[in-house]
Amino acid sequence: MLRLLGTSPPGPDQPCGPKHPVTFPRSKRRNSRPCFRRRNSIAAKVWACCIPVTYVHPCTYGKVEESIDFIRRLKSERLDAGKTEIQRAWVEWMNPERVRSVFVTDGFAMRFSEANTGAFSNTVLSLSALERHDAQPFVVAIVRPSRVDFMLANATFLKKISHSSQGLRVDNVTGSFNGSDILAEHEGIPNTPENFAVLFARHESFTWEENLERLVAATDDVVPRNARFRPTGAEIGAILAAPARFAVAMNSIEYAEAAHDLSARMEDAKPGILAAVQIDNVNIRGNAIERLITGEGNTHELGDEVRSLGDGELAIDIKTKLLDRTSAPKASNVDKVLRLLAKPESVLAFFIVGVDAKRGRVFGRLLTFLDDALIESVRVQEHWAGRDSRGVTQLSGRSWHRVFAETFEPSISEDAARRFLQDLIER
Repeated sequence: MLRLLGTSPPGPDQPCGPKHPVTFPRSKRRNSRPCFRRRNSIAAKVWACCIPVTYVHPCTYGKVEESIDFIRRLKSERLDAGKTEIQRAWVEWMNPERVRSVFVTDGFAMRFSEANTGAFSNTVLSLSALERHDAQPFVVAIVRPSRVDFMLANATFLKKISHSSQGLRVDNVTGSFNGSDILAEHEGIPNTPENFAVLFARHESFTWEENLERLVAATDDVVPRNARFRPTGAEIGAILAAPARFAVAMNSIEYAEAAHDLSARMEDAKPGILAAVQIDNVNIRGNAIERLITGEGNTHELGDEVRSLGDGELAIDIKTKLLDRTSAPKASNVDKVLRLLAKPESVLAFFIVGVDAKRGRVFGRLLTFLDDALIESVRVQEHWAGRDSRGVTQLSGRSWHRVFAETFEPSISEDAARRFLQDLIER
């Protein structure tokens, strides 16, 4: 007999919860050779030769079902309840342990997310964080406007790692998975709560290493939706000429009209904006405020609003900054920016909405992408980008917060702006 690190089913008089050592005959080792699975890599840091490392007691699925029933009942009674409210109520009811964005309770882990449309594309969790919870059912609760959906998101049920996946290798676990990366069904079985027990039993037949190798191979085959922009000589010239045309645009009538119009619409939407800042999800909050100002749905293309500017166009992205919180909002995809600026008459600007929720105030400022205050605070983050991408710009630090001061004056230092653009091109 080979003693294993694991748990066995409790006896008929034993409650769920306590862990019991288990032994298996050597004849039950898969293919009569050792397979290795790491169990509880954070706490134990041990390896065991095993078939199933942990036994998932049927009571686990009962508690998953109870949690699902509780959440669904709450949503049916309160259709306006969002992710934050539902998560808070469930936590008070279940009293789980919180491990960053994941809640761990008896025999399973839960992650709450939110989706306002049919698609569920939000980033769910990093792959390295999933490894900590992969030996038990990992349930994602997707809070929608009229219902809550549930999916198992253990490694077996992931198609690929499509977010922050640069450098993903078997010996370098990096990247995160999105909701769209979770399989809707596995070998013909729908990924829905009534099938969780069967699905997790399938998951237990694979080691973490086997799933990791599969995910690395699948992710390597991903073709980027937005290929890296490779500008011609003429396009590079148009990009490096942008500081001069941005400086001219700042003093144009069309630019002033755009600033005035957006500020007026922001004031009209002020009650909705102050309500929207209560949304916990950063992306959904930003999208909601954008819709309040533009009156349109989110396209996620560069330029939430595009206006005529002389013979060219003024593309305006709306960004939100909560003034009472520390944050570093994403600005724009570098390749998309360069592709736009390669058009000789194009100008890119940000309409930055500052929200002081405590005082009930909103501020708006239209700034070109090459404003000194923004260039000083822009950092390029490769971990947010897809493969074969220059990365994504992020506004960090406190230097750009001064744009909300009454004494602030927009400015462009053309030499510094050209150096900044040259750096983006060469990435």
